[in-house]
Amino acid sequence: MLLTSFLNINFFSIVIIFLFLSIPSFAQRTDVVVLKNGDKITGEVKFMRVGILTYKTDNMETIEIQWNKIKSITTKNFFEIEVADGRVFFGSIAPGEDEDRMTVKGVTMEHNLFLKYIVRINRIKESFWDIIEGSVKLGFSFTKASSIGQISLGGNAKYRTKINVSELALNSVLTTTDEEITSSKNDLSFSYQHNLKYQWFGAGIISLQENSELGIKLRTSLGGGIGNNIIQSQNQWLYGLAGISVNREAKTDQTVAIYNVEGLISAQYQFFKYEHPKATFLTFTNIFPSLSNLGRFRFNYNAELSWEMILDFYWDLTFYFEYDNEPQSENASQSDYRIETSLKYIF
Repeated sequence: MLLTSFLNINFFSIVIIFLFLSIPSFAQRTDVVVLKNGDKITGEVKFMRVGILTYKTDNMETIEIQWNKIKSITTKNFFEIEVADGRVFFGSIAPGEDEDRMTVKGVTMEHNLFLKYIVRINRIKESFWDIIEGSVKLGFSFTKASSIGQISLGGNAKYRTKINVSELALNSVLTTTDEEITSSKNDLSFSYQHNLKYQWFGAGIISLQENSELGIKLRTSLGGGIGNNIIQSQNQWLYGLAGISVNREAKTDQTVAIYNVEGLISAQYQFFKYEHPKATFLTFTNIFPSLSNLGRFRFNYNAELSWEMILDFYWDLTFYFEYDNEPQSENASQSDYRIETSLKYIF
């Protein structure tokens, strides 16, 4: 019963996400990477993030190279290169004047950058599918003694351009017992970020949420604000954002929807360990003080630890907590939380 309900709700979402994994890319592999130990590898630079350069070799194998082991890169292809202070440069890449630098050759100017301060490299003018990144995860648990079963699905797909980042994210959890009706929590969101100068950015988000534990039949939200990348390095990322959100709440025990205007305060921190086995710690919180119903506030908190088992497959441990001090449904709980484990594939 649990598995059937889950598949009915999320089948098409799974299909869409997995389509991202099956689209081939074609490019001439003429880039050259020289390692500090003297090895020279010919292939194609894909991107560099969190201290890892993803590189497709001549024999079609995709490898990952730790950034601090690279001596130089030579490529005629055009890239976007971002440094730790938020500056962004565009051009091809060549060895620098010194061993610890690289040269970015733009259309009219050249920039000599320190390798240790480069935090992100993206290929320019690639196809839509080549610059999609994301993940898919699936978890399931069942306890015989309590007859409690839970199944969860999560996934996201992120698309980057020169100055914009768009992300589609889905998370769904279904819980069933012999004594109570099935409870569910479903979240679908689309976010958009426009990068400004000096590590500032503007952001907007549209989201749909359903949570039977909190008495939410459907919460539709539209919000936006201004944020800043406070910390941005090869192994950690911290940003904060403040803005405003408008939502429409349809409750499980009411026929009339409620409209709310809320403040939006958000913070997110990520820490990356890229030596084998790779690991990522992600935590974020969103706080929504009500502006149309003074005294009401709600927030959610999420912490996720991802540990690589084999190439691109991770074991995930996630903690989630959501709180509303004035739930609008009569029999709804003020809080909802869960701890879950799942398997995740990153592409």
